[in-house]
Amino acid sequence: MELFFSVLKMIIFLIVIIYAINWTLKYLNRYTNQSSEVIEVIQRLGVSKSSSIAIVKILDQHYIMSLSENQNQIIKILTAEEVAAYEATLKSPVEPIVPEAFANLVKKSVAQLTKKKEDQKHGNFKE
Repeated sequence: MELFFSVLKMIIFLIVIIYAINWTLKYLNRYTNQSSEVIEVIQRLGVSKSSSIAIVKILDQHYIMSLSENQNQIIKILTAEEVAAYEATLKSPVEPIVPEAFANLVKKSVAQLTKKKEDQKHGNFKE
């Protein structure tokens, strides 16, 4: 019985600690996140663990930038046509994965495996 209360105390204490950590991180996040109406990172793609390439909007101009721990560089200034083409790719609908095609593939595979199993069961091996 004493073991049960010890485990229960430990679980309750862990829940309290996790809640306190979560609340503290939310509180600190208010002061560490710097939001800006002037600068906006549109998209970011990690190249390695310490560097990435990003499309950044500063005022009304879009830039492709290389971001790393050591330095940040502007690779290219995007034209209005390039920005419009990029935004069009974002707004175009992505083709959904067709579940029927996958279901048909699974049914076909199951039928082949069932037939193979029955052939092995009856001794009708094909090699």
